[in-house]
Amino acid sequence: MKKILLLILLLFLVSCGSENQECIHDYVSIIIKQPTCQEAGTKEYKCNECGDTYTEEIDLIKHEYHEGKCVHCGATIKKSYLYELFGDNITIYTNEEENPYGIDLNNYGSNVKAYIYEPDLTSVTDPYQNVNKEEFYNNYERAKTYEEAYYRSKHFLMSGDIKDQYYLPNNDGKIMVEEKAIRITDATYVLDTQGNYLAYIPNVVNEENYILFYGAAYVTLNDVAAYLLAFGTPPINQISKKSSSGQTQAISLWGKYGRVNDSRFSGDTSKYPYEPKLPNILGSNAVLYHEIDFGTTGGYTTKNSLGFNKTQTIYNNGSRITRGAARLVYVADTSITKIDERYVFYTYNHYNDFQEYLNYHDGWGIRFGNESAGNEYCSGTSDYYDLGCIPPTKYPEALLKKYQDII
Repeated sequence: MKKILLLILLLFLVSCGSENQECIHDYVSIIIKQPTCQEAGTKEYKCNECGDTYTEEIDLIKHEYHEGKCVHCGATIKKSYLYELFGDNITIYTNEEENPYGIDLNNYGSNVKAYIYEPDLTSVTDPYQNVNKEEFYNNYERAKTYEEAYYRSKHFLMSGDIKDQYYLPNNDGKIMVEEKAIRITDATYVLDTQGNYLAYIPNVVNEENYILFYGAAYVTLNDVAAYLLAFGTPPINQISKKSSSGQTQAISLWGKYGRVNDSRFSGDTSKYPYEPKLPNILGSNAVLYHEIDFGTTGGYTTKNSLGFNKTQTIYNNGSRITRGAARLVYVADTSITKIDERYVFYTYNHYNDFQEYLNYHDGWGIRFGNESAGNEYCSGTSDYYDLGCIPPTKYPEALLKKYQDII
């Protein structure tokens, strides 16, 4: 009987899960939740010996498209507006294939599509030769063709949205993954047969028939930011001079849609410590950034406890330009030809904080900078030190993704 008891005790001491010997786990997995294109899945592991369990996440599966529709989740690829303009039978070239014009689309970006054609500006009658501007804007619609935008610009008429512009971008429009904003790398251009810009079709999520024409006039935040990123230069209604003569010229040509200022932005954070450092703006590999005024309809006040107080008024009321604190800062370096190597940032508080334009409509990144760090607004370097500010939050680098990988 003693031998039997000793044997039972010995077996107990060497069994799995005993305090004296760790279990050599033998896990078997089972899928608790299947992954989809929209949500991650869950897999559970359970030990056959001791019953210990743990779970791990299963990555999302990729969209698998058939005839433009994902076979897993039903998401559809929206057709490019190019098809709306030129029909379903047009040939859209990518930078992974040759085109009969010998244009290397890799010069425009890493994930580029383009329709190539030669615009007809000789046989088309100028539709805006004797247009009444008041009537034109009372019945206003965006320009839908390059030829239409060309003739509008010739007569100093707008081609993009003309709605009143709030001073802050849509902060809820960005797409996030693991607390990082997504910047889309896709670029869809219309080019002439020599490879010159004619138009850009911004990436969209909930917007249709959206196109920007090179050499045309634009004023809204999404339009101007996309224009800067696509072409590396401002719209035609942006007069480079910010002096009184430049302001007079902007109003005389474009009325209340005239804008001024296209000048170098130094980004010198030693001279202006309240400004956050923008990517590739300083050092041996620095690229050229410019700033332009962005016209808001007013609606906010910048102030701090040292007594600085400035109210933002309407930027251009049709007779006077009051330059405010809103700017767009962009890569204007002509050596940077690829859209995915350019940057566009918006600041509503005169360089205290910035948000990156993410290459899609209403796509604006995480705000960063001086006030984002918890400081008061700084009107200058002395404010920064007198207020005892802490360093600005750093640029939150976005994740680069193809459009089809995130929709």
